[in-house]
Amino acid sequence: MIQPSVLLVDDDSAILAVFSWRLTAGHFSVTAVSSGRDAISALQDAQYDIVITDLTMEGIDGFEVLTAVKKIAPLTPVIIISGHAESAMDAYRLGADDFLVKPFDIEELSFKIRNCFENLNLQHLLMRPPDLEEV
Repeated sequence: MIQPSVLLVDDDSAILAVFSWRLTAGHFSVTAVSSGRDAISALQDAQYDIVITDLTMEGIDGFEVLTAVKKIAPLTPVIIISGHAESAMDAYRLGADDFLVKPFDIEELSFKIRNCFENLNLQHLLMRPPDLEEV
């Protein structure tokens, strides 16, 4: 069975370690990076099923990571995590698929990931051409 791939972006090493461990235990293949610059580099080198990024980081922030994901792989879901709830509307305007306010429970993140995958599967079904035998 192929594990869904996650690009996890956060400049807090403790958050990266805990989330990576929990997502790996949840049968995800996790690539963890500690900067927006590293995230964009990773996006250019590989495909990910979902991107989870912190919003506030030095240099390239989560908004810039989100914008890069939507240019490089437009259908890839992006979940923004932030301690600033007031940034949610800006994130959604830029194409974020979901937004989580810190602190949050890992189960809430798992729910949001599943929801993104369900929405992505629905998009694929809607874009799939009809089977000619069904017509």
